Amino acid sequence: MLWLSLTAVAVVTVLLLLLIGVPLARLIGLRGFTSIAVGPAFTLTIICGASLVLAWLGIAWTPLGVVVIACVVGLVLAGARSLTRRWRPVVAPSPARRFDAWLLTGIFVAAALITWRVVAVIQVPDNISQTFDNVFHLNAVRWVLDTGSASALEIGYMTNPDGPPAFYPSGWHGLVALAAQLTGAAVPVAINGVVLAISAFVWPVGILLLCRTLFGRSPALSLAAGVAAASVPLPLLLMDYGVLYPFQLGVALLPVALSITARLLRLPSGPDPLGALWWSVALVGVLPGIALVHPGALMAWLALSAPMALVFVVTRWHNVPSRRARTTLVAATALYLLIAAAMVYALRPPSGARGWQPEVSVNDAIVKILTAAPWYPHAPIVVATAVVAGIVWAIVARTRASVTALGMYAVAGILFVVVAAIPFPVRDLFTAPWYNNIPRIAALLLVTMVPLAAYGATVSWYAFARALRRRGGSSAAVRLAGIAAVVVLGLLAQAGPLSAMPEAQRVASASFALTDDSPLLNSDEAGLIARLDEHVPADAVIAGSPWTGTSVAYALTGRHVLMPHIQMEISDALEAVNDDLNDATPGSPVCDAIAELNVGFVLDFGSREVHGANHVFPGLTDLEDSGAVRLVDHEGDARLYEVIGCAL
Repeated sequence: MLWLSLTAVAVVTVLLLLLIGVPLARLIGLRGFTSIAVGPAFTLTIICGASLVLAWLGIAWTPLGVVVIACVVGLVLAGARSLTRRWRPVVAPSPARRFDAWLLTGIFVAAALITWRVVAVIQVPDNISQTFDNVFHLNAVRWVLDTGSASALEIGYMTNPDGPPAFYPSGWHGLVALAAQLTGAAVPVAINGVVLAISAFVWPVGILLLCRTLFGRSPALSLAAGVAAASVPLPLLLMDYGVLYPFQLGVALLPVALSITARLLRLPSGPDPLGALWWSVALVGVLPGIALVHPGALMAWLALSAPMALVFVVTRWHNVPSRRARTTLVAATALYLLIAAAMVYALRPPSGARGWQPEVSVNDAIVKILTAAPWYPHAPIVVATAVVAGIVWAIVARTRASVTALGMYAVAGILFVVVAAIPFPVRDLFTAPWYNNIPRIAALLLVTMVPLAAYGATVSWYAFARALRRRGGSSAAVRLAGIAAVVVLGLLAQAGPLSAMPEAQRVASASFALTDDSPLLNSDEAGLIARLDEHVPADAVIAGSPWTGTSVAYALTGRHVLMPHIQMEISDALEAVNDDLNDATPGSPVCDAIAELNVGFVLDFGSREVHGANHVFPGLTDLEDSGAVRLVDHEGDARLYEVIGCAL
């Protein structure tokens, strides 16, 4: 039943992303595969916007509320589309395009291979990532479900109930909460199902759109892009490290924003049935969602779209030789650079969160880039070879699209060298928006590798096919050779010493395994949490060290915990409980704090912490010898105590 529930969440998530976003995309003039690929990004903007509007109106977070907001936006777009009909570009009608089976095959190949990897990583549908950040993500989803608010201005109240409003990007948490509401799935299953949908649908569809935007439609490109999307360990990296669920979603949406930007700046050749106005509307339609999913993804768009802007400026400079036009171009470029610098400065995380240090030399960083292995030690040789071929063919072709693809790869490569090898303060000037953190930049580098790899494989194949035909090869022989090449290279890119995927899967799966010594929540602790509702009333609050995994009891059972995240704002009452609960006696000061916070139970998971550190809460230690509590249940070394010291 759990696998059925996870499948339901994944399917419902995909349908939700399409049924809201695709109609909006079609309202502004997008058609076919483009509307399908852009749809999820539009949906996330609606979800993020609705989370703010509904919270402001005092309306609970539900799928119906999101649909109503989407309908309002749709009416506005339909009206604007009608009023601006005369401004649309006049283009010759194009013949109806037939169903693209090769595109569907490329998407299916990527989705199937990525699904296989993601399922192998999570192992069991309700497993959780045993990582520091997941304490917040698990409980934030539960908090959204309990409070009825997914607002980025309110989700911070979970860790600071009495503080002022504080921004935290909550788009991912709102999406998971909607999926849980629509399917009835438990929080861990809902998270894993949404992650599967993002990894196996949003990411490959978006990156195929970017590849087709830059390099056109062809069977070889569709297949090459699908295989390449499934052969770089991007989804697994962001499941393994962190865990970076919101950033994973933001990066999956990134290719769509880059595709729209390329269209807006007229980089692809051929007719443009939409026009600059509505491509601008499309860009405005995706960027807010990306920003409210994760600001680092918005900054990634800014960085990777810089080569597009440069190509556009150079092209316009040559095409409009008048002084006035060039002056306007220079002014616009200066404004662009000023806004970009302001965004880099404004969207930096706090200094304490971006103190990651360089780990390799400049030479080693360059080797990692050239071997397509920015994070895992095993180089994906098939992908790396295709990337090198793409670089060579891009230099030979020197089209706007190929130069753009090469420029995005160069920008990501430079950022990787800076974050991996350059000391402060230089690295803080360039990579602060990504916490000066290597895995985040490595993810961006992997994004830029896929278009180059797909382009390199495609052009190389067509060169080989022409040579084969010159030697007398029949069309059937060429097709057979092409199919054989896809199968062989696809297998080599997924398994064995030429692939990074087995190692990425092995490392990521270790983060999800529930064992006797799991770093966040071991099997004994999970067994005890599963019985909490037998002992703990729904309105009681459970104390416990969040570093040892006690806090995830909130996400897994709905029972409230005193500290739902490791990084809590500590009030005076909370501090009193943490320091003196084990000495509670009737009339003692700590009893006032216990009553104020409604603390009725304590989970004691020992001293093993998720990061292997040692954080002591004096009032929550030595409970077995304390008269302030009574043992209620235990599983192995995990114990649940009831607080009785304040009873008269």
